Amino acid sequence: MIKKADLILAAALIIAGLAASYLLSFGDDPGKELVITSHGELFGTYSLLEDRTIRVEGDDGHFNSVSIRDGSAYVEDSDCTGQDCVHSHEISVSGETIVCLPNKLVLEINGGEKEYDSISR
Repeated sequence: MIKKADLILAAALIIAGLAASYLLSFGDDPGKELVITSHGELFGTYSLLEDRTIRVEGDDGHFNSVSIRDGSAYVEDSDCTGQDCVHSHEISVSGETIVCLPNKLVLEINGGEKEYDSISR
């Protein structure tokens, strides 16, 4: 049988957890560079301070168009199936990644302190 005190305790724990998550989200450290890996090899490292578009072409003829704008990076265009990389959000915080599995492309933000080992959204 659930008592009134049990409900109050559960509500207090939920509120405390949400408050802790909210406060910890302010510790995100913006990264300084974008590291692009294609087919398991380093393709290039680019500053997030300079706006540019980078076309990454694989040996198999597939491509990804990566854009850096206003300190964030994202996949602007790709010929992969599914287009999950294109629909991913912009990344700008150290440790964030975008992965295009069909084209074997990994974008990762480096240069700041990593707040977490991994982030799942």
